[in-house]
Amino acid sequence: MIFIFVIKTVYYRFLYFFKHWYVDSFYVIKGWTMGRVRILEKRLALRINLHFLFSPLYQEYNIYGYVLGFLFRLFKIITGGIFYLILVLLGAFVYLAWIIIPLFFVYKIFFDGVNLNF
Repeated sequence: MIFIFVIKTVYYRFLYFFKHWYVDSFYVIKGWTMGRVRILEKRLALRINLHFLFSPLYQEYNIYGYVLGFLFRLFKIITGGIFYLILVLLGAFVYLAWIIIPLFFVYKIFFDGVNLNF
């Protein structure tokens, strides 16, 4: 009876570890990344600049307003896109590093023995 309880507990904890390590950490890192994207959106207003890309700057309906508005907004869109890309790549890199940690220890145990010197 106790043996069955121990087997079920070990099985449950084994599965719960993988759910906690991979699934829950994915949502944590995704939430952190999306929070930073929202902060960047407040500061850079990428969607608003995309919407008003061909509108004149400061409602100056002459050639200078159109050209400067397009250039300034295009610059903000490009730099904002680069920041978004860097942020998303950073989140993906952190998650991939997090995934590799258990695999690294399994590799060290099976191929280097129990010697876990780094």
